[in-house]
Amino acid sequence: MAKVDRDEFLRRGERRLVEWGVAPQATAAALRAHAHREPAVDSAIAARLGAQSDADSVALLNEIEKQSSDKLVHKEVKRSLYRLQQKGIAIPEEAPVRAPEPVLGPQVEGYFSPIDGRGDQLVWLVRPLPGGIAHLLAVINDPDGMRDVELNQTTRKALRAARQALEAKHEIRLVEADWRYCDYLMDRAFRWAQQRGSRVEGDYPGLRAQVVRTPAPIDLPPLVFSRLDPESIRAQPALLAESPTLAEEKEFRTWFFDPESLRPYLEALMQAKDSPLVLSQAQQQERFRATVERAVEELFGGEHQASWVRRLLAMAYVLSVTHRDLAARRACAVALALEASRHGGREIPWCEHLVRGSLAAYLQMAAEREEEQARSSLIVTPQQAAQRRR
Repeated sequence: MAKVDRDEFLRRGERRLVEWGVAPQATAAALRAHAHREPAVDSAIAARLGAQSDADSVALLNEIEKQSSDKLVHKEVKRSLYRLQQKGIAIPEEAPVRAPEPVLGPQVEGYFSPIDGRGDQLVWLVRPLPGGIAHLLAVINDPDGMRDVELNQTTRKALRAARQALEAKHEIRLVEADWRYCDYLMDRAFRWAQQRGSRVEGDYPGLRAQVVRTPAPIDLPPLVFSRLDPESIRAQPALLAESPTLAEEKEFRTWFFDPESLRPYLEALMQAKDSPLVLSQAQQQERFRATVERAVEELFGGEHQASWVRRLLAMAYVLSVTHRDLAARRACAVALALEASRHGGREIPWCEHLVRGSLAAYLQMAAEREEEQARSSLIVTPQQAAQRRR
């Protein structure tokens, strides 16, 4: 590859680091938090580490080398390790590569479902056994963690029937996925639950050990990036503009906000409606617009932001493997825009559509209840009279 390609690759990675607020003088410890997300970023991090003369730089370079499959990243790592060696930094010799130990029996299989509106997801690990299969299944939540886990010994026919029943009765379609990624999702969810002090139904470590003996991956990039190129998606702004059409995909039918999440915004709108001051239609629309804008920023920002990004990328993978490439790219575009945003979901059409639709639905339900109460009441308030005149 020509030198100009390497330079452009590094510039692209540096632009992303700047977008994420990573200072040029960031230490290896600070850079580690941003590694393994994009090849161009890994390459830029590797180039920076070559200028930092310490053992932490060597450790992170070796880590990037092991986890990346990109040739340009490998070359940049080698270049930086050589630079550090020239400065007198000791570079540990690589241990001889050993063949991976076989997992218990034949190859493990992985499956997971779309994520529902509450952040719940079903994940399976399946390992063939003599005369049957071991079936490890877990219900996980992003960001709350693992809810429950169980292990069953069953048959291939029974497992196939279970998948068909999930799809027929509950419209939950499990898709095939790299089993290591499914293992990573389970393990990460279990760690999240432990950190929160949440109870997990089932002995996850003990059950997992009956299916897989090798340690679970600590961190993996989103699986959808094995199918979609994030840079090409960022280069197509139409994907983001068209993102509200994701609501037409059946997997998004449960994606709406519950009344508790919307409580402060619904109360603000109801207070304006019940105010002694009679607002014009234009004033009501402006009040609704301002409330939606605040809700979009707060509901999709702060501690919720990373979870929304992960969920959307998981949904993009499901859409991609079920041959809905355009919808997959739109979901990915929303995730990438939200990841880069400093104002939550503001100016992201899908986020605004979801909040606006959820608020409108609950306001409509409240209006219908009030209308029903008004029919059975002989008393009409001034506000109700004004509303009826309008």
